[in-house]
Amino acid sequence: MLIKELVAEIHQNAVAHGWWDSERSIEEIDALIHSEWSEALEEARMGHPLVYRVCLEDPEEESICQPKDASDCMMYGKETRCKFYGKKPEGIAVELIDGCIRILDYFGKVGLIAKDAETGNDLNIEEEYNDPAVTDLLPRDAVILIANLHTATSYALDQENYREYFFLTALSLAMSWIKANGIDPLALLMEKHEYNKTRPYKHGKQF
Repeated sequence: MLIKELVAEIHQNAVAHGWWDSERSIEEIDALIHSEWSEALEEARMGHPLVYRVCLEDPEEESICQPKDASDCMMYGKETRCKFYGKKPEGIAVELIDGCIRILDYFGKVGLIAKDAETGNDLNIEEEYNDPAVTDLLPRDAVILIANLHTATSYALDQENYREYFFLTALSLAMSWIKANGIDPLALLMEKHEYNKTRPYKHGKQF
């Protein structure tokens, strides 16, 4: 899938949900991307899985939907999901994807189209997480990855002339790490994007 196609779809959804009703500074955008990396860190600190859903059966206490057997949950082993199965994907990888979605939304706002520096061809999103040069440098530890993402995102704010490069670097690192951990990053991104379509104005937040 071409990055420009993905950018257009994600940015359109962000506009529809009010995120661009007023002008937003690059500082705000950058800080919100940082916030997604930090939320991934919190998921890791809690020992949560890369991707999970919440069981909403008990309104007083949310728990991860990971039944071990039928005594733990009557829906165990069944293909259908019960009414208490959380609709929102959660987890370390999901928060990383949220950071990527914010980067792609920003690209849509500024009209940035990712192209190959040598050929001038539009880049496919798959190229960003299938590059052996990136994969070989990936840290195994989520904490180290997140520190690197914060660094690249900070450089994107400070180095205006190289903003596209550093944001793409962060996106590539995040998606490559997700793939290296056995999850299809584009499929997860599209799943979260589809969920975002169902959310309220500005997701119920001020900014």
